[in-house]
Amino acid sequence: MKQWATTWRRDDARAWIQGDGPVEVEFTLWYREVEDERLDPDTYIDELYDLASAELPRVAAQLESGVLGARIEAVDEDLTDGADYIDHTAWLIADKVLLAGVKHDDTDAPVQLVVVLRGYGTDDQGDAGERL
Repeated sequence: MKQWATTWRRDDARAWIQGDGPVEVEFTLWYREVEDERLDPDTYIDELYDLASAELPRVAAQLESGVLGARIEAVDEDLTDGADYIDHTAWLIADKVLLAGVKHDDTDAPVQLVVVLRGYGTDDQGDAGERL
C-alpha cells in the first residue's frame, strides 16, 4: 500500500492523518515555538512545559464531559505506545486509544498540547470493531 498524509490547519488548531494501515489522528490544540535566543533557554522550556501542562486538565475535562464521555474508559495501563509525553491523560474507547498530552519532540520543535486517537493493541480486528 502507498503511504499518505493529510494535514489541516484552522486558526491555531492543526490536525493530521498519516498511514498505510491503522490510522492515527492527532490534533494540536496548543503550541508555542521554542525561542533559543532567550537568556536562559532551559528555564523558558520549563515555563512552556508548565503552561501546556496547566491546560491539560481542562482539555481532559472537556473530553470526559463531551459526546465521547460516556464511552471512554480510564485504565491503569500505559497507553502512550512508547511515545515520550511530558504529561498526559489517556482512555480507551472501544478498540481505540484517546490520549491528551503535552509533547516536545526535539529542541527545534514547538511545545504542543495534542489529542491523539489511534488503534489499541496489536490485534487487528478488521471491520468487526466499533467505529467512532
